[in-house]
Amino acid sequence: MHEVGFFAVRNTGVNRELLQKAYAQAETFFKRDSSYKEKTLRQESSGQRGYVPGEIAKGSTAKDCKQFYHIGRELSEAECKRLKMASNVWPDQPQFKEDLLALYDELEKYSDFLFDAIVSVINRNAVQKNPSDVFSKMTKDGDCLIRALYYPALTLEQTQNSSFYWAAAHTDIDLLTVLPYATEKGLQVEIEGKWYTVIVPEDAFIVNVGDMLENLTNGLFVSAKHRVVALEPGKERFSMVFFVHPTNETSLSPFPACIEQTGGIQQYAPGTRQEFLWERLLELSNISSTLLEAYSKTGHCERQAQFGRESPQVVEMLIKNGLASEELLDILAKKREAAR
Repeated sequence: MHEVGFFAVRNTGVNRELLQKAYAQAETFFKRDSSYKEKTLRQESSGQRGYVPGEIAKGSTAKDCKQFYHIGRELSEAECKRLKMASNVWPDQPQFKEDLLALYDELEKYSDFLFDAIVSVINRNAVQKNPSDVFSKMTKDGDCLIRALYYPALTLEQTQNSSFYWAAAHTDIDLLTVLPYATEKGLQVEIEGKWYTVIVPEDAFIVNVGDMLENLTNGLFVSAKHRVVALEPGKERFSMVFFVHPTNETSLSPFPACIEQTGGIQQYAPGTRQEFLWERLLELSNISSTLLEAYSKTGHCERQAQFGRESPQVVEMLIKNGLASEELLDILAKKREAAR
């Protein structure tokens, strides 16, 4: 987690049968025609629930060659409103809902074991130790997601095209990402500018650090840049991914215990999960002007800029739409002056 941002865990204890059932449901769904799948496409959820026919990775211009389906906690309408979460969308496919929710519950329990280990590692060399339940508290009502993914088979010409990806290089925005297994190889991680194929042992899960955990740990743990490439033509790929998120109001300001271990100086900006997520959503897609305006009022971009971590893409959007504050423009002007 400190050097690469990826690790593998063996003997997880997660019910293999639940995984297999969820994969079978995903394969059945994705093999249906577009008109069927698009019944569960919900533009108003910004891709956070239901079917999504594809996305453009942060920093990329080409659309990834993938489809996916998002589910979160199964909540009542009142709970969704209280927690500011989108509600789940379900196809009329028999057992799809039951099998995906069963896997969701299993992976959520599993993430608690991972966080127990992570807190132990952080506290081992810290004077200001974190409470043992610091992560479980922030994720208990968090907007965790299962993403069921389908990567269609590509032609030989497509696999040889360096700009053609199942998923272009990116980092994850969450705390942790848990990948139980995939039906084909293709996951790669970047280490010191070189790409390495992640070889997953038969009985192992892959886990990677997300941007929110890097922020919380002041860079003690690194959010791994990774991608998914089709290594052979004619082979499709299915995977199941669990994104672990805190609640919207959770502060992601770096832990004092981690500032201690990274030179004693705070290097990452404070902000809430919602602010960081809004920034990423604005980077990823053509989001409505309503979200851009709401984000502009949070002060998050200004705080990011103070630490040199502002999103150039979001800054450009704010300036173009006349939503950049005087504070933000002043910070940017001073940085340009200092760079001369």
